Amino acid sequence: MSENEVVRELLGRAVDTVPVPVSPGSEAVFARASRVRRRRRAAATGMVAAAVAAGVVVGSGVLPGGQGENVAASPTAGELGGGAAGFAKLLPGDVGKVREVRLGPLLKGVSIGKFGKKPKPVGSYDGEYTVARDGGVGIITVHAAEHATPDPAPCDMPHETPLKLNCTTEQVDGGVLHLWQWNWDEDSATRWGSELDAQLVLKDGTMLDIHDSTGFLGQGSQGPLLKSFPLSRSQLRELALRPELRP
Repeated sequence: MSENEVVRELLGRAVDTVPVPVSPGSEAVFARASRVRRRRRAAATGMVAAAVAAGVVVGSGVLPGGQGENVAASPTAGELGGGAAGFAKLLPGDVGKVREVRLGPLLKGVSIGKFGKKPKPVGSYDGEYTVARDGGVGIITVHAAEHATPDPAPCDMPHETPLKLNCTTEQVDGGVLHLWQWNWDEDSATRWGSELDAQLVLKDGTMLDIHDSTGFLGQGSQGPLLKSFPLSRSQLRELALRPELRP
């Protein structure tokens, strides 16, 4: 798979649930990504990866974690603050230094202006974030969608490449949570590290996708791969259930 194909795959999941950027060049990339996603979904063998939009590093350092709130007591996005500072409050206090990025321009090696306008987020913390610690840099991406049409159940796709590892399906309050791991095996200029994924599908049509990656090497890399996932599997599960991430 070529580097351009990898980028289109990475754009795929977000494309169907966000407005297409106004830049003519960016619009073409998103349209191709959407077609690839529909084709692979129909075959139930496609590879869907991190949803990325576009961008540049803009974030801030980690603030103390905010774990343990129940839904009734959970703070609003306005109370937490926006961007990386607010998102960091939803993470464990020792996760590392969090910055907000836009992966599209990093992977393509272009400026924001050339890549296109950033789509309007659905959730308060939709976006891509780097997590730096112990000399490495991982990636966490968050994308919410309303009235979404879910892909086939992630754990019911045995012929998918790369294969999902330790894929679990759990009934949670108001929906279903899927968790899994996969390891990229693509031969391209961009080398992606291992990844944990969470997909929450709620009965009201809300779908939340979170990708918890050890990072990537190649054009646009922000540093060496992390030696471990930014968030452990249990920490990723807890984050996926946070109501602050939903529309």
